[in-house]
Amino acid sequence: MKRALVAVMTVFIFITAARAVDKDSYEALKPLMEVYSIIQDAYVDEDKTNPKDLVDGAMKGMVETLDPFSQYMDKQAYKDMQEDTKGEFGGLGIEISVKDGQLMVVAPIEDTPAYKIGIKAGDKIMKIEGDSTEGLQVMDAVHKLRGTPGTKVTITIQRGLDPNMKDITITREVIKVQTVRYNIIGDDVGYIKINEFMGNGSDTVSQALDVFNKHEVKKLIIDLRDNPGGLLDEAVKIAGYFLPKDTLVVYTEGRVKSKGLKFKSDSPELFDGKIVVLINRGSASASEILSGALQDWNRAIIVGTRSFGKGSVQTIIPLSDNSALRLTTAQYMTPKGRKIHGVGIDPDINLEEQTPSSFTLSLFDKGYFEEFATRYLKEHPEGPAKNQKEESQKVSESDIKVFFKKSADDKMLDDFKEMLDGKGVEVKAPEFFADRDILLKYIKIEIARKQKGSGEAKKVEIENDQQVKRAIDILNTMLKFSSK
Repeated sequence: MKRALVAVMTVFIFITAARAVDKDSYEALKPLMEVYSIIQDAYVDEDKTNPKDLVDGAMKGMVETLDPFSQYMDKQAYKDMQEDTKGEFGGLGIEISVKDGQLMVVAPIEDTPAYKIGIKAGDKIMKIEGDSTEGLQVMDAVHKLRGTPGTKVTITIQRGLDPNMKDITITREVIKVQTVRYNIIGDDVGYIKINEFMGNGSDTVSQALDVFNKHEVKKLIIDLRDNPGGLLDEAVKIAGYFLPKDTLVVYTEGRVKSKGLKFKSDSPELFDGKIVVLINRGSASASEILSGALQDWNRAIIVGTRSFGKGSVQTIIPLSDNSALRLTTAQYMTPKGRKIHGVGIDPDINLEEQTPSSFTLSLFDKGYFEEFATRYLKEHPEGPAKNQKEESQKVSESDIKVFFKKSADDKMLDDFKEMLDGKGVEVKAPEFFADRDILLKYIKIEIARKQKGSGEAKKVEIENDQQVKRAIDILNTMLKFSSK
């Protein structure tokens, strides 16, 4: 597969001539050479005075003073970085970065070991295999986290304001990223989930829009939550599907003003309906470029929470020994001149994601949702949707009892609680009530998975997502006002 050369955070270039070292720079380098010479001659442990190791350490230290994204990469780190742009690799399935000096999760990749075990955007990685991550560079962390598929690695995380740390052991897998998936919710809402801007994702988005147009869909949700970014040209191409041709999508500003770049849409506009874009703290780089462009041109309503704020351009400069320098050379700006890096994209409508309580997560970890789904389908092989429809047909709307009759969802939760009681699980009413929607979502997802497979489970997950439901309400309101 031919892969684009321009990436959102990474631009590959080759430098053939070094900048001339002026007198001041030479004078500044003299103490460095003095320190190197003294270490070579006098340090107590001669094994630690290998010239290559000392120079590598000096270069790493030099670059670390710049920003969290600039980085000196030794041969192995450079090799690992090059593997990132391939569609398949071994690991946990998380995008990581350094923010405020702390190694943290930008976003878990959907359907990967990290995603399935519950790693969240914003989780701080405090330790890897018991070793502190303080001062650890991103590519060094990547090297520690990756390994042979089937082997395990334990990370220690800290989440949010909770001061407690938790060890999580994850089994490595070959990571295959499904960049884009789509479906129609109900009869009239298109839904596109973009997990990463990689490979031929823009082609899949184009296919989705073709399907939606054939079904006369005029409402669209673009889900960029937990999308850590990817290739710049993919983001620009997808933006072009919703903007007039030759519209500015993003531009760069750097130290040399004359070297700034502008990226404009060059694909035909494929969708003219109403759009809501979902973002969260795990939406970074290319996600912010797309959402920022659609927001600036009043093409979409952005819903969710402020994005990550990763909008700087790193240039990869290969060095003579097959190592490389990743150097921040510019930053991305939205069409209206808004800075992305360190700021992020603010949503038009702020809407926090539902977060399950520790009680609900413990039920998930112990497999109670899966067990209940098996029991439920034995009693209701037709599944919850058909069962609920039959229930509604038995009761007349004019019957006063309908106001006191429990819904199929309420009955399902009662049965779930009864199962937990039978297993001796302490069920606290406030937590159970507060997590009602989340519990129902988990139950329905497991029932769908057992009944019709993972594809149906994904559809059910989307349909029971509270932010998606709110997005549909917003789209309905937008369409209603536009028709007046």
